[in-house]
Amino acid sequence: MLSRSSGLQRRSAVGIGVAIVLALSAGVAYAASMSNGTYEPKLDASVPNEKVAQVEHALPPGGSESSAPARASAQGLASLETPVPAPVFDRIPGHMLSADTPVPVSPELVDVENGWLVSDGKTLVAIYAGAAGNDSTRGRFVIVRQDLAAGRQTMDVVDVPGAGAVSITDAPKGVAVETTAQRDRIRFRGTRGPKGDLDLVTDKPDTQ
Repeated sequence: MLSRSSGLQRRSAVGIGVAIVLALSAGVAYAASMSNGTYEPKLDASVPNEKVAQVEHALPPGGSESSAPARASAQGLASLETPVPAPVFDRIPGHMLSADTPVPVSPELVDVENGWLVSDGKTLVAIYAGAAGNDSTRGRFVIVRQDLAAGRQTMDVVDVPGAGAVSITDAPKGVAVETTAQRDRIRFRGTRGPKGDLDLVTDKPDTQ
């Protein structure tokens, strides 16, 4: 049995978006640094601002007869620039979250029992398991996914009615599963007896 709350899905998880904010800031700075230049008509190319004086000093008057050597000179100067690297995010091996890990999800959404996290440096998946904040008989998973490079985040709420608070009993762990675990199955058990798997491909629980 599966029940989803579309209204709850639209709630923002406080703190979860920190990595995304950093990614967006780094991306904007990177783009700005790459556009910082001055067009030099004699070379038919853009020259970094800090190299303009050197390039213009090296150009002969008119520049039409020696445009090829001048262009080569400008390219040589440009090659001396230190490229600005694109943002890089840490890989996080699959692991259960410790009991003292801050939960960036409102207790009104889910009263958390435990959680699990994994990231391959490109995408991240975090799962918080527990009970619905307003109904302790309804098991609930909150699945947060992030596309780190693109700065996108989604949140899916998956309910297991009648299970009581659910907790994760087994999940992929280690560095070898940083990508595959994001589409694997998570074992869980409810305080009222039901147990089963949460399929991360479909986000559907299979209870026994």
